[in-house]
Amino acid sequence: MPYSTLTSKGQTTIPREIRRLLGLRENDRILYEVEDGKVAIKPAPSVHELYAVFKSRIRRKGIPPTKAQMRAAVTRDIVRRWKKKSV
Repeated sequence: MPYSTLTSKGQTTIPREIRRLLGLRENDRILYEVEDGKVAIKPAPSVHELYAVFKSRIRRKGIPPTKAQMRAAVTRDIVRRWKKKSV
């Protein structure tokens, strides 16, 4: 079973075996999901994938939303989900 060590700065290296399994490459963003005291590590969705998920929530005509607008929509959704779980 692969393992890694946590540094004094809170950093760790994801073992090669796990990076390959998740298809992670240099500079990829990682999503951590915490549920029932367990943490799942997943590749974070790309901006294009996020747009596909949230485009129905962004009510605009004309030019597509900016990356900042998409990130803001994602942040609002994450905060909403965390508040719902903590109640």
